[in-house]
Amino acid sequence: MFSKLTAKIALRKAGIPSNALSFPESKPASKDPDAPAPFANPFANLSVPKSWQSWATPPPPPIELRAAPVIGSNAPSSAKLRLPVADGRPAVVVFLRHCGCPFAEKTFLEARRLANKYPRLNFIAVSHSSRKATDKWISSIGGAWAVTVVVDEEREVYASWGLGVSTTYHLLNPWTQVAMHKLGKEEGIWAREVDPSGNRWQVGGGWAMDEVGIVRWGAASKTADDMPNLVEACETLGAF
Repeated sequence: MFSKLTAKIALRKAGIPSNALSFPESKPASKDPDAPAPFANPFANLSVPKSWQSWATPPPPPIELRAAPVIGSNAPSSAKLRLPVADGRPAVVVFLRHCGCPFAEKTFLEARRLANKYPRLNFIAVSHSSRKATDKWISSIGGAWAVTVVVDEEREVYASWGLGVSTTYHLLNPWTQVAMHKLGKEEGIWAREVDPSGNRWQVGGGWAMDEVGIVRWGAASKTADDMPNLVEACETLGAF
């Protein structure tokens, strides 16, 4: 009794009505299946913003994740990405993390520059964002020029090259965040809007193959900011 009286006095001194913290008396749930629910579900009509969808865990690709190709092995070949290339040129293939990623943008711009500088090499960029989102992103950064763009929305080609879903550290470690800020400050390359068809957890990478499709250089990215050194790739293939 005294505790209730003390609480009422404290509430009155604070200017709060004594019945402010009282709740309606609860009633036992009705057994009638047609009876209305006592409380509405506050999340019933909740929708996730499009900008958040790229953070969701992506569905698995249609094939099992394979081991990444190593130097001296045959490059994986598929209907979407046939290697060796039909025109007989050596090839440099880059797998983009996602359209909108600043590190993917830096990688693509470098591939585009080198594709113009070394026409004897075939540069290929693989994207897992939709064709519409990929085309929009490429247009926003100035076009593909001499780079061939392959869209692999199901991420089947990624999986065949050993590129799966990253860890939290791979994407969100502090060094990657510093590198992202530095890239923006020094080169003006900042993160762009990410289409829901893209996924931020996808691992990227880059490889270089000779005329007969043998891997001569490359690896999967160790972290999100680990961009392939494409100049080194070109040098490995004999372009100087």
